[in-house]
Amino acid sequence: MENMNLQPDTVRSVYPTIDASTSLQQSAKGKVVLITGAGRGIGQAIAVAFAQASAAKLILTALEESELDETRQKVQEIKPSIQVFSRALDVRSNADVENFVSQAAIWAGNRIDVLCCNAGISPPLVPIASGDPDRWWMGLEVNLKGVYLFARHVLPIMQAQRAGHVIITASRAATRAEENLSSYQISKLAATRLCECIHRENQEMGIRCFAIHPGGIVTRLLTDIETKEAEPWASEAVKIIRPHLQEDISLPDMLI
Repeated sequence: MENMNLQPDTVRSVYPTIDASTSLQQSAKGKVVLITGAGRGIGQAIAVAFAQASAAKLILTALEESELDETRQKVQEIKPSIQVFSRALDVRSNADVENFVSQAAIWAGNRIDVLCCNAGISPPLVPIASGDPDRWWMGLEVNLKGVYLFARHVLPIMQAQRAGHVIITASRAATRAEENLSSYQISKLAATRLCECIHRENQEMGIRCFAIHPGGIVTRLLTDIETKEAEPWASEAVKIIRPHLQEDISLPDMLI
């Protein structure tokens, strides 16, 4: 029987920061890139990296319009000629995602080369037996359903052009089970499996899918753990994972 487990982890030493403004400056030349969760943190850093790598058009979405405006300003400071299509939306809404992708694709000439599914949340750190069921489920709605919906509506475009990359911001939380973090860990584990399914179903059409585990990054999602809703140990847990700055985030050159 075929082994149905996740692909084995490949562990290497940490590679140096990949600077999209130097050796990769032309690596995304002419590309159309869609990024969810692009208003801040890792998503904003990805947008900046693609601007440095000479992408032609960015399609950006996040919950807050003001955050998207900030990202737009940053990428256009780097590359004034870059075109940006942005809109605030909830990635859990099929109708909103379908409408957004449809309009963005028309704007981009019915082409999307790269889809970065980055939008995500971390529900409160609480035990399964005492947490709010609705807030627990929201983690899967955003971190899994949101990825599925964007893949569902972008993949037909990539299939028609017989090329594309789907990049999912996963987490090393997908590979381990810890107390009080079940919603986040389960959603990231499922998103990693979804990545494998996307890759298998579409690799013959020139489409590849990657799940990136960025490690601890100093973003609002991480620092929000240190809230009154969290157990006292939460802030200590944040300190020991050795987070690094979002400015260090880019994408390996094989993805760009």
